[in-house]
Amino acid sequence: MVINSCQSNLSIDNKSIIDKIDKLNFSETKFEFSIDENDNILDTLSIVKTKLDEKGKVLYKLKRNLFKNGNFTYQTYYRNNEDLLYQKMFGFGELLSIFETYVNNENIIEKAQMINISSKTPNDTIFMDYDYKYDTKGKKETLIITSYIDSLIGMNITKYNKNEKAEYGYIIISNDTVQKRKMIYQKGKLIESINEFKEPFRLKNITYDINENVSSETIFIKENNRLKKVKEFIYEHKEYKNREMIIINDILNDTIIRRKKLTAHNNVQN
Repeated sequence: MVINSCQSNLSIDNKSIIDKIDKLNFSETKFEFSIDENDNILDTLSIVKTKLDEKGKVLYKLKRNLFKNGNFTYQTYYRNNEDLLYQKMFGFGELLSIFETYVNNENIIEKAQMINISSKTPNDTIFMDYDYKYDTKGKKETLIITSYIDSLIGMNITKYNKNEKAEYGYIIISNDTVQKRKMIYQKGKLIESINEFKEPFRLKNITYDINENVSSETIFIKENNRLKKVKEFIYEHKEYKNREMIIINDILNDTIIRRKKLTAHNNVQN
């Protein structure tokens, strides 16, 4: 199912892009396992199958999160600049939501639409408008995504630096700022991001390695007006072994959880 109601004023045919991607072979499959302290596999947590173009850019991901009480599947298509094109989410054997973006003849997203389809909730449709601001040299300064659902209006605002990389962001719902984010760069590379959530209050601090892969993630809550660290994720990337280790320190529950990801390169039909 591809939503077409927004497409009349925009020039790019999403269905033709999706049809081309569907004909491509999978490039790699990544497995995520829970493991014990001796590296023995305890359980499979997720499976991600990816299609890449000839430049190594992601065009499609099929992700299955595996839980004891049911699975969630995300089927996601990307444009050739890795912007999100189309996504379907399934859970407990049914289609839950569809998200689709629409671009103009310059391949810039102007509109998006999300439909919640779950039988357990009302079928709501969220419409989104994308508004870009540029400086005198034509460089992107600000992106404002305005969402409309019934009488509720939300705004996702991103401000860019001189290199057109996201530097600050805010999510505002009914004039209330519910999320703030800040990205820090060094020599043009992302080294840290800080995300603050209002209700319930959480602060998430993420650091990145030289290849801009996540190297750590720390979560804080507020207790007696002071920040308290409650969980920490440490990522170890070992590309030469197609392997990534994840150590999760759950400080509140005094528990350490270990995971690993293994990547298999393949050439398998979908």
